[in-house]
Amino acid sequence: MKRQYSLMILFIILFTGIVNLGYTQGIFLTNSRQRPNLEIQPLNIERHHINVSIENQLATTKIDQIFANPNNRVLEGTYIFPFHDDVAISDFVLYIDGQPVRGELLAKAEARATYEGIVRSMQDPALLEYIGTRAFKVRVFPIPANGERRIQLEYSQVIDVDSNLAKYTYPLRTDKFTNSPVGSLAVSIDIKSKHELKSIYSPSHTIAINRKDNYNANLSFEGSNVHVIRDFTCYYSISDKEFGIDLITHRDNIDEPGFFMLLISPKYKVKKTDIIEKDFIFILDRSGSMKGRKIEQAKDALRFCVNNLNDGDRFNLILFNTDVESFSKEMVPIKKERENALAFIEDIDGNGGTNINDALLTSLSEKPDPKRPRIVVFLTDGEATTGTTDTKQILNNVANVNKNESRIFVFGVGYDVNVNLLDKIAEENSGTRQYVKPKENLEVAVSTFFTKISEPVLVNLELDIDNITIKEQYPKKLPHLFRGSQLTVLGRYTGIGKAKLVLHGEVEGKKHKFSNNTKFPHEKTDHQFLPKLWAQRKVAYLVDEVRLNGEDRELIEEITRLSKKYGIVTPYTSFLVTEDMKDEQVFTRLQRGRLNETRQFGRILDYSTPIPKSAPQLPSRESKVQESVQLQSSKYQEQLAQTSEVIKVIKDKTFHRMKDVWVDSVHKSETETTKIEFGSEAYFELLKNEPELSKYLAIGKHVIVCHKNTCYEIYPPNKD
Repeated sequence: MKRQYSLMILFIILFTGIVNLGYTQGIFLTNSRQRPNLEIQPLNIERHHINVSIENQLATTKIDQIFANPNNRVLEGTYIFPFHDDVAISDFVLYIDGQPVRGELLAKAEARATYEGIVRSMQDPALLEYIGTRAFKVRVFPIPANGERRIQLEYSQVIDVDSNLAKYTYPLRTDKFTNSPVGSLAVSIDIKSKHELKSIYSPSHTIAINRKDNYNANLSFEGSNVHVIRDFTCYYSISDKEFGIDLITHRDNIDEPGFFMLLISPKYKVKKTDIIEKDFIFILDRSGSMKGRKIEQAKDALRFCVNNLNDGDRFNLILFNTDVESFSKEMVPIKKERENALAFIEDIDGNGGTNINDALLTSLSEKPDPKRPRIVVFLTDGEATTGTTDTKQILNNVANVNKNESRIFVFGVGYDVNVNLLDKIAEENSGTRQYVKPKENLEVAVSTFFTKISEPVLVNLELDIDNITIKEQYPKKLPHLFRGSQLTVLGRYTGIGKAKLVLHGEVEGKKHKFSNNTKFPHEKTDHQFLPKLWAQRKVAYLVDEVRLNGEDRELIEEITRLSKKYGIVTPYTSFLVTEDMKDEQVFTRLQRGRLNETRQFGRILDYSTPIPKSAPQLPSRESKVQESVQLQSSKYQEQLAQTSEVIKVIKDKTFHRMKDVWVDSVHKSETETTKIEFGSEAYFELLKNEPELSKYLAIGKHVIVCHKNTCYEIYPPNKD
């Protein structure tokens, strides 16, 4: 439904901002000759490209935007760019269609009056969160009928570095103002530092990171027809130590444990002598079902791995069908046996049954060398059909032999696999699982994985923090650290003050430790993303535990609580946040085997109706694989998941939409509220006295929010 305004028509075109701002720029159409109630199509964002250059602490941001006017009339507007008082801008240049344009810098009071006037006249609260900032304003005329306007903006500023950690924010989101996607969206950031770059991380977007060396890196994000729902944020750390150990904390409520994130990164470029020599065991299913395209791709993947092992590594190849065949009786040096291994791979063909149990036990029969990490790569496309076939017995046999000394990484090929067995093998043996769909390239999947883990620089990691108690840490068991990789650890903490972070690990069997002095604050509210990111990861672990080990009422209740409190919506937990659905219904559905059926939709489902009494529809093999893939991804996901249309998380609060009202999750139905009409003098007086409410009230015209022991109900004005 299109909005209609007379005299002044508000189109917030896009977010584009300044470091640590969270504010927007936009065009306000102000052509007074337009007829009242004339319906105007929103301007489209055809292009939004951001190029940032950060050298040491100086950041220069260049923005290139193209707006398309789909209307058959010329429009006139004002372009506004708000920014915070505490941001020091060293340069600010704006061009419209290649011509430099002079604008007006509004003081805070003038900017506030501008924002309030727009909110009043447009009856739209979206601008409220920008009240209290300065603004740069320039007139834009004409905006041609059925034409385009290109705006280029450039500004420079100094980025603060706190405890070796820098933060860059570009307010990007547009979803509050338009349902139209951005045609071409691209963010590119070049970072150059005189100190070594360690951690590079974005909680908001899945970024590609290209490290050129220890001092230069580029990170990027791009897409087409993108609905922009989140500002762009990235962190990077600088340190000349061997390992970067960077801490980010958040604590809104001093009576509850705080949240922390650790970013652990080794040097990008290390000497070959610093890379740990390792042992690899490759287990390949060569049963009849692998015959043809799958076996050929698997052979190509093995060739890649053998050719890319370091000269100091050892290896073995285990083939299995009804029987088990080994390349060697023991681990052998790759430098000596590379050519023989390639010839061995050439003769592999597919036939026979699937003896998973004996293949795994054969691979684990040789006692590991404590000085060398042992990595087992297990690849199969089917279920156990010969030998020991019972899932529980196979798992017990592996546990008795392995004793968590070798890490087992699982590749399932296709949908005809025993997902429960493969997932548990990986989970119980400190590895990961990966599934290759029928039309995917197996060689690419295995070779990409191998490249990531081929050069470990620190193994058997343990984390120690003195003076601070940590709990609910994820991942629970830290993985090996590889060259070019980065480990993200999330958890809760109690205690405050100075602390020493100590990372323990092993290099060629010798223990090493790396430390960093830091501080856990009593209160810290700068990193609002952390609570939800932690809860998101915990929910993924809990759901996986339910799936692998069966229903548990306490786990279901905890999943439900976290989902509702933090607004977590994924294909696996979306149904848990539905207000109409009680915990008992969730538990019943789990017992009836309907969990998989609901997860595949990835949206809020209506469970207010009674649960059907018909026999449950068991999940398909494909859905089991998809479920495992999604959960594995969620357990290591570093970005915030998308929020539901009926749930909004703003700073430290979660709002649930009840019919047309956004309700603070801490509000109780029996609690009295102070009622204030949207847009009234009392409304703006409240915002003036309690400016922190502005971000919450920007969510809509009908909001219930609790603040400082008072619950306010903002209700829309009478349409009459």
